[in-house]
Amino acid sequence: MAPPANQPARAPSGSNSVPGKRLLAAWLGISLVAGLFALPEIDRLGLYYDEAFLAQQARDFVEPESAGQHPASVRTWDVFGRPFPLRNAVYLGSLKSQLLIPVLALGGSSPRAVRTATGALALLALGLSMFWVARIFGEAAAVVMGVLVACDPTFYFLAQFEWGPFTTNFLCRAGGALLITGAWQSPSRRRSQLAALAGGALLGLGVFSRADFILIPGAAGLALLVCRPDLVREALTERRDLVLAAGAAFFLAALPMVLSAWALLDSTGATAGRGGLLFRAQVLWQSLDGSQFLRLIKTGGLFEKTPGVDAPGGLLGWALIPALLIVSFDLLRPGRRERNPRRDPRAFLLLFALLLTAFMLALPGAVRAHHQLNTLPLLHLIVACAGLAAWRWKAPGGRSLLRVPVGLFLAALVAANVLVIRETSAFIADTGGRGRFSHALDDFALAIDAEPGKTVVSLDWGFHEPLLFLTRQTRLVESIWSLPREIAAGRPWVFTGSEDTVYLVHDIPHDLFGLGPALLVAARLAGSEKARVTPHWDNGGELAFYSVEFRGPHTLHYDGIFRFR
Repeated sequence: MAPPANQPARAPSGSNSVPGKRLLAAWLGISLVAGLFALPEIDRLGLYYDEAFLAQQARDFVEPESAGQHPASVRTWDVFGRPFPLRNAVYLGSLKSQLLIPVLALGGSSPRAVRTATGALALLALGLSMFWVARIFGEAAAVVMGVLVACDPTFYFLAQFEWGPFTTNFLCRAGGALLITGAWQSPSRRRSQLAALAGGALLGLGVFSRADFILIPGAAGLALLVCRPDLVREALTERRDLVLAAGAAFFLAALPMVLSAWALLDSTGATAGRGGLLFRAQVLWQSLDGSQFLRLIKTGGLFEKTPGVDAPGGLLGWALIPALLIVSFDLLRPGRRERNPRRDPRAFLLLFALLLTAFMLALPGAVRAHHQLNTLPLLHLIVACAGLAAWRWKAPGGRSLLRVPVGLFLAALVAANVLVIRETSAFIADTGGRGRFSHALDDFALAIDAEPGKTVVSLDWGFHEPLLFLTRQTRLVESIWSLPREIAAGRPWVFTGSEDTVYLVHDIPHDLFGLGPALLVAARLAGSEKARVTPHWDNGGELAFYSVEFRGPHTLHYDGIFRFR
């Protein structure tokens, strides 16, 4: 994300600090309103696996005595006897976990602390993006864009209940864009070089945070090459020191992900089958209209089922088509003072947004909302620019004819988003979440941790990491990775337990590995005198999961069928 404008947007001479103060006040106001709405309800939803997975690795460092069992993809570095997180998966660095370390050290390990920190990171990223937009497109565009993003239900809920490192990616691209733009516009060579170093490092950390981030600077560079080749030539001839500084910092910060490049290529086959182009387009639309999160928690975390869920949506997706037409017309209309429309930064914006959206849709495995949110805040900015262009249009007599309809339409955008937020919040309050988002697991963790000596064995995805984060004195065993390996090697999986062992399973449709229904059949056939099966319900009366306990010492044996002695 580089500066496409030839001249930076600046305040009138002698008042350079005033616009910054106004923009800062606008961002603080937006953040205050968002925080007042979000904080009272931030721990009503059950802790999701991905949230806990990223947070637990921070807790491992803060409380090394509580470090638990993680997937084999996790990498750490020993720092004074503490496991410092380096990598969560082959495509996923540990930046979010690293940023959570001081939060958990100061505020304690709780879902509220994690989610408050996540929300603060998202709002900080929004503020940085507003200052970047103000430098190139003006303050009015920055404020309108900031309001549209803040009330977007997809942003609002993923900024609290995050799956995937959405907030760190947003922070890296917003901060990187602002610093690179500042490096280009600063009259001081030394400041420019420092800003280029910092900006390149932030963009590199974005790649480290998640590998698909590389598409963002790639799309920005391509759009800049098409729209402003003069700036590219200037960068390569007169400002090579800035290019080298930013490039070196980018490479060093992204180096851990660069070293995983071959493993990344090997992993593409595993992700390619998660959804085709049509499904990715549906996820994009659900993200734009703000219904994705409500659809997801209604399904209990079944991403593939979200297109079939009935949920209200906002107007952003519908606003994009007229917004694109308005901005394009304003760029090409006769009588413009700038003869070359490509020099207008809005041309860069349109091409950048188009390329990045196309890249994300084409990327195999990019089937989650946080992938499509790599475009944030470009699409919201297009709508803001279109609204401001229409607002400023004047009839031949000098009268402004479109201000009332533009104002009403922007107000309708905000109102529709607020309605979606209210309905989603009401659903969360009524149910506590369903399935893999259910607060029933949080309640189970609290109850089981009050019984010293218990061992909990997770026999499906979604249990172990939340329980690891939510408990303090319960022994936890994750079996979903070892069990398939034993079966693939031609050996049965065998586990020896006692009357204090509790097995957790999902039933259809939330069962992922096929183990839940098989264990439930075995336990029910054994009868209540040998096994106890306990259903756990969400607040809305929907089944969340089962716990199974055998009444005495036993050995559990699985070779496609569960047997116990």
